[in-house]
Amino acid sequence: MAAFNYNFAIICRVPNALKNRSVGSDHYPDGIDIEKAKQEYETIREVLKNCDINIIELVEDESYPDCCFVDDTAVVIGNTALIARPGHTSRQGEVGEIRKVLKGDLRMNVVEIQNAKATLDGGDVLFTGKEIFVGVGKRTNDFGAQAVAEAFPEYAVSKVNFAKCEALHLKDVFNMAGRNVMAVAPGPDVQAVLRQMQDVADYPYHVMQMDSRMATDMLYVNGHLIHHVRNEMGDKSYGMLDQSIDPEVQRTEVLMNQLTFEGRGVSALALLCLKLDTYTCLIHS
Repeated sequence: MAAFNYNFAIICRVPNALKNRSVGSDHYPDGIDIEKAKQEYETIREVLKNCDINIIELVEDESYPDCCFVDDTAVVIGNTALIARPGHTSRQGEVGEIRKVLKGDLRMNVVEIQNAKATLDGGDVLFTGKEIFVGVGKRTNDFGAQAVAEAFPEYAVSKVNFAKCEALHLKDVFNMAGRNVMAVAPGPDVQAVLRQMQDVADYPYHVMQMDSRMATDMLYVNGHLIHHVRNEMGDKSYGMLDQSIDPEVQRTEVLMNQLTFEGRGVSALALLCLKLDTYTCLIHS
């Protein structure tokens, strides 16, 4: 299996409840501009289509204000999908519809977490294409990390202590920007986690040291790198992409400031999958 090659993305429309009932809405004192958020979502949907991705679009569920951040609901690598058990109780019901799509529509090998004490957010699982890092801290515990190791025995799975990091999820501050290229957010707490990762890593990675979390928020898929526009990333971080990203990688810039919680929006809005079957677009209600 070639890493970072996908043909499906599960995405979910933005609910109106995101405006002031989302887990992250307290970072927006005046509330989220829901119309702009929906426009940002539509942009991501079209960008993914242009990356040769078939879209499976879920209808928003007002009972789950954060349902558009589907990456937290499962960990998908190859033909295996591990259903997550979100650490925040308000999000645990989101996995039901995702499970149906992964098992019924995509017919993937769906794995359930057996340990009742386990918690796992997909946003705490970073797949580098060669190995897996799991951030254990606020939303994911040791039992959840163990479930990842059991679901993907073909990869080395390393736990890193994320409890003292200011960010909520591992992928708020770490993302892959290409094969062997890792974008890293600033801050001594993040650097401490990076040192842990480097100590346990089985492979070397080129580290792009960005100067904001938003600059770290990106998605590498099918030879495309989706990232924020320059004025959201900052000149220094944008220049880092110019220096470090292979010229053959097609870069797409998106304006996204309403759906970026804790520095994570682009990387959380799609659950990417690789399946040999072909669909065009499915709408689930």
